[in-house]
Amino acid sequence: MGSALLAASLDGLFEHRIGLGGGIAATLTDFFPVCYPHRSIYDKLRLHFSPVPGGEIGAATPVGRGLISEDVINQVRDRVDIAEVVGHHVSLTRAGQNLKGLCPFHQEKSPSFTVSPSRQIFHCFGCGAGGNVFTFLMRITGANFPETVRELGQKFGIDVPDSGPSTGPHAAQANRLEPLNRAATTWFQQSLRDGVAGATARDYLASRGIRPETIEHFEIGCAPADWDGLIKALSKQGFVQSDVAAAGLTVAREHASGAYDRFRARVMFPIKDLRKRVVGFGGRILGEGTPKYLNSPDTLLFKKGQTLYALDLAREAVARLKTVIVVEGYFDAVALHQAGLTHTVATLGTALTAEHIQVLRRFASKVVLLFDPDQAGVRAALRGLDLFVNSGLGVKVVTLPAGEDPDTYIRKEGPEAFVRLEERAPSLLDFALEHSVSTAESSTIEGRIRSVDDVLRILQKSEHPIEREERIRVVAERLGVSQQRLIERYPALVQSEGRRPATGQSTGSTQATFKGVSEERDLVYLLLHGHLTPADVQRLRPEAFSVPACRSLVEAALSRLDRDGRVGLRLLLDAVADHPDCGSLATELSMREDHFDDVRAHVAGCLETLDRKRAEAVFRDLIMQLKAAEREGRAEDARRLNAHVNELRMQKAGRPSTGMLSLVKE
Repeated sequence: MGSALLAASLDGLFEHRIGLGGGIAATLTDFFPVCYPHRSIYDKLRLHFSPVPGGEIGAATPVGRGLISEDVINQVRDRVDIAEVVGHHVSLTRAGQNLKGLCPFHQEKSPSFTVSPSRQIFHCFGCGAGGNVFTFLMRITGANFPETVRELGQKFGIDVPDSGPSTGPHAAQANRLEPLNRAATTWFQQSLRDGVAGATARDYLASRGIRPETIEHFEIGCAPADWDGLIKALSKQGFVQSDVAAAGLTVAREHASGAYDRFRARVMFPIKDLRKRVVGFGGRILGEGTPKYLNSPDTLLFKKGQTLYALDLAREAVARLKTVIVVEGYFDAVALHQAGLTHTVATLGTALTAEHIQVLRRFASKVVLLFDPDQAGVRAALRGLDLFVNSGLGVKVVTLPAGEDPDTYIRKEGPEAFVRLEERAPSLLDFALEHSVSTAESSTIEGRIRSVDDVLRILQKSEHPIEREERIRVVAERLGVSQQRLIERYPALVQSEGRRPATGQSTGSTQATFKGVSEERDLVYLLLHGHLTPADVQRLRPEAFSVPACRSLVEAALSRLDRDGRVGLRLLLDAVADHPDCGSLATELSMREDHFDDVRAHVAGCLETLDRKRAEAVFRDLIMQLKAAEREGRAEDARRLNAHVNELRMQKAGRPSTGMLSLVKE
């Protein structure tokens, strides 16, 4: 079959839609530039590709920009230094041109979280989180995009117009709860200052040694004994009862309509988040009654298991000292702050949670647990072992003298005495071991055996083999048993708990993604580092990339070319920072520093490989269509497809076509 006849026969047959992504029409000329020199034969062989849903990156990005103009967003972005912003939340150290620290978004022992001041992006090589300064703050604070831009704009004196109401009823109500909680805080403070209503609370605070300036600093107030004092005060200010209830400030009556104040006859502590918003309250009973301490229930703004009291005030000191003291009560935290230990936070009547640890890791590398010296305090410290042992944080446990709690001890002995206790404090692991060993020494033989298992369960949580071996030696000596016996029991314990001995963090996720298609990774890497010429960029076809993240990145790049045909790298990174398909890959490859002996030769080789593989993929698709036509008895389609495939086969081999040759076994 001649070339003209072949071309004519293709007019109707290959108007065939294949969902390969990209949303553009492509010809086989695009796919066969190297392999097939007789380009005119393929001019009419058009394959139309339907776009992959969700793969487009354009004006509608994954992050809602509200009504904020791109000019304002760019002004804010240009004024902000990502290193400074991240440094308020993560302890960073210099590593070449970049900064590194422990990732605030997942637990790790060795820092893999990297910030690039030159590119104004961040990326964690451990969990894959990445993006720009807006992305970082949104993930850290939970704020949406307009809120993040507005807060940064206010900090740098840039007027950011109102972006309109947030979408959804929950978001709208959350916005209403912020001023409501602030109004409640003001009312509690006014009640404390009131000559009659606040007298009991003022006397109590004075008996606890809390000075007036400390009361103001923490915005401490009081709730009178009235059943509806706060309800009436907030109603006068225009707040509706449904929002007051949603803020957790009222309790519905069981046998009648209406509600009453949740907090009555209590010293009130406003609880704030890192954005300085009042999100909830804690109250200590005045006089007799239960519960002694009462917290707000979880609300749209407040999650007890994720919040630490006084962290908003302690953050700067914690980041400066790289150390945080964790206590259990409001008064303990206030007393330590008042004594100058301003790197102190408190849990809210709950045990430490994994979410708490994640918060602490943003700012500190060392943690001091300060628990009451009773069995409850010891149990709390032991529970923390699971959370801390492989968190990358160094943890000590300070045990106070019998009969003391942090509040009373710091007032009697002063901060210097506490510093001495901290210096002598054991690590969390040593504390846990000592507790188990001391229990074993005074128990039965059966108890000693069980205690050995308890100790080994603690030891196996450590990821450092040398540390484990040394601890096993110490424990064996204390228990008077063979060290080898303990070592022999360790694998059984690992197996029984469904665990394996600790290994290093896997770093092969990216390699696995690009197994067999390294040319796609290298081309995107070279694109992001500005090594592709306009001619190289012109040869890129999104549909030629088999990895969805690469395809999305190339689509975004091709939509952001300057007049010379070069990619605007800063615009590209900003555009894809939050894209679910390619944001993480973009920041990771931007941070990497790969080396190629001959960049130009490598680019040419990658482009040729990409073209060849794409051509082969199209060729395979034609073969599949041909097999299907012959199997289904569509003789005319089979004849035409066979002619096309045979022609392409001959062209690839560099030989002229001499006739029909079926590639499908009869």
